[in-house]
Amino acid sequence: MGKLVPIVVVALAVVVFFLYSKLSDSREKFDFPKHGYFGSGTEKPDDKTIHPFKIEVPEAVLTDLKNRLTNARFGHEQLEDVSDFEYGFNLKTLKVYRDYWLNKYDWRKQEKLLNTFSHFKTQIEGLNIHFIHAKPPANKYKKVVPLLIVHGWPGNVFEFHKIIPMLTDPNANLNGVQSDVAFEVVAPSIPGYGWSEQAKKSGFNQVATARIFNKLMVDRLKFKKYLVQGGDWGSLVVTNVGRMYPENLYGVHVNMMFMFPGRDFKSTAMMILGSIAPSWVFSSPEFASFNMKRQFVEFIKESGYMHLQATKPDTVGVGLNDSPIGLLAYILEKFSGWTNPLFISHDDGGLERKFTKDELITIIMIYWLNGNIVSSQRYYKEYFGNPEAMKFAEQYVSAPVGYAHFPHDLGGDAGMPPEIVSVAYNLTHYYRHKDGGHFAAFEVPQYLAKDFITFAKKVVP
Repeated sequence: MGKLVPIVVVALAVVVFFLYSKLSDSREKFDFPKHGYFGSGTEKPDDKTIHPFKIEVPEAVLTDLKNRLTNARFGHEQLEDVSDFEYGFNLKTLKVYRDYWLNKYDWRKQEKLLNTFSHFKTQIEGLNIHFIHAKPPANKYKKVVPLLIVHGWPGNVFEFHKIIPMLTDPNANLNGVQSDVAFEVVAPSIPGYGWSEQAKKSGFNQVATARIFNKLMVDRLKFKKYLVQGGDWGSLVVTNVGRMYPENLYGVHVNMMFMFPGRDFKSTAMMILGSIAPSWVFSSPEFASFNMKRQFVEFIKESGYMHLQATKPDTVGVGLNDSPIGLLAYILEKFSGWTNPLFISHDDGGLERKFTKDELITIIMIYWLNGNIVSSQRYYKEYFGNPEAMKFAEQYVSAPVGYAHFPHDLGGDAGMPPEIVSVAYNLTHYYRHKDGGHFAAFEVPQYLAKDFITFAKKVVP
């Protein structure tokens, strides 16, 4: 009982604080801007033509990369008593990846794989937007539903190369599935990522992305209604589409929830009380171990990069854009701890337990070849440095929402209980998977695809 008293006192103090914040801030509904312009100079009319696009990297660019890898400089030594990823990317493993990248990795093979998909570009709000457009086989499925699927950081559209065929032709590519529904998949690169042009003006955030992608789906591709799916930043982008254009959506499916302490009074109070007495708040015994503090601590441990990118992205990104080895270490360290937090205790970061070297290096290559690590990092500054963008992320999502929870994602294995999720989202579908981490579409595409199909059948008439 003595240990419980201080916990209760702290909990009550936090509740009082958030109650005061709630009463002193009415949080009026945010009226999002209906248009923006992020191209060069003064605003000019967009070229609304959709142009086919093929990935073709000049040989000189690959030669330059090879020279940089050959001349890579390692100025530190591996600590004698540390052999894992606890201090970051292990030097021994880094040298293994450098040698593989230099001597065995074949970009042309990966380029050919990427070009098996149909790529396009179109101009929206002054920016050339790249997207993959994949269609199901003709006349094979009774129903074909448009789907916008959005990546996050430090990923890109290559994350989707395994899941796209599972969605466009599930009966052929998804074991154990017999479906009368397939999906016409549109997978755009967020501006400043991949082959989409980076913003030339400040203010390009997740609200602007949602608006541009809705224009892509409705104005350019002429879909009247569609589904959306996303993880990481993609989760926030597609939920913003749900906030902004619910009339255009059948539903929103995510594999990451933007639910953090302090988001709003009710969910924060539920997190606090649920950490003390889970059975009072949560109906399922699966959440008996829910612990807001542990989730927050785990998140903080993996969020050092976020503070850099949310404050001075142009500074931290310069070195990464100039050094392929630095870029690889910075990004692939996330593919270790975010795939499974236990992987950082492995000498090789557990990277190849879920992915191949070729897959991981291709993620890096797309950043390197397009020179857009800085613009991708600015995306954090544009969110955390913009109170209106953060405020908008607090708005309720009225469109039907599905949540696929993967146990090794950021924040711990407990996930966010449906009672808390329902505070902010019109929760229609919720499923806790037994395996998988932050990069679900890349790591366990079959689980995510099946989950999405289940959700789609619930919300599409």
